[in-house]
Amino acid sequence: MDELLTLLERYSPDFRNDISGVDGWALEELEAAFGHPLPDFYREFCLFMGERGGPLLARVDGYNPLDIIDFYRLTPPTYLPPRRFLYVLGDPSVDAQHYWLDLETLSPDGDCQVVRIPLSEHAWETRASRVYVGLRELLFSWAMSQVALPTFAHTTEYVTPYSTQGQRPPDAENFALTLEKLGFVRRPFPNRCLVFERHDAAIDLYRPPDAPGFSLKMGVSDLTEHRRLQSILEDVDGIEEA
Repeated sequence: MDELLTLLERYSPDFRNDISGVDGWALEELEAAFGHPLPDFYREFCLFMGERGGPLLARVDGYNPLDIIDFYRLTPPTYLPPRRFLYVLGDPSVDAQHYWLDLETLSPDGDCQVVRIPLSEHAWETRASRVYVGLRELLFSWAMSQVALPTFAHTTEYVTPYSTQGQRPPDAENFALTLEKLGFVRRPFPNRCLVFERHDAAIDLYRPPDAPGFSLKMGVSDLTEHRRLQSILEDVDGIEEA
């Protein structure tokens, strides 16, 4: 978590003052109520910011382990997926596509794939979508999109529409080389989603775990430089502004 917090504090210097974790007993109570061991990284996440996640978790709710216990107690069992899925983040939007960890994808570092599933009968079989290869990767990606990019004066979003038109989308790794030639430095983590920084700009590149194509958000301080980067990126085959 130190690496994540260092990244966040680069754009929000008081970030540590905006978060608070839970005590270990809350995790033990959640584990007992859930009936299965909690993944190691999820435990670490809760100890750092399970009570209050600051701007990083401003768009989700219900992630306090004690709230999750109530969630399982109050939700009709027929609306819940099997216990291979652990509810971790609530989606307060009308769609209510909540975030769950798929415990059957446990990695050697104690993390799990993040899946979005609404509350309805059999939704985990028909409406589930895998969105991140792990909770840690989600947090790094959100650190850029929710905390870092809003600090820049000019932002743009891009997509690779070919991935939805039956054509081969651009390769993210090759595209990363283009960004590096423009002076962006790729952070060593995350690995599936990619994070790039420059002294005057930043980019969050999102790739779903099991689908081709990607989308990205770019923030730039200076308007002239923003327009220059826009013209370069829009010349890349298969990339267009969202």
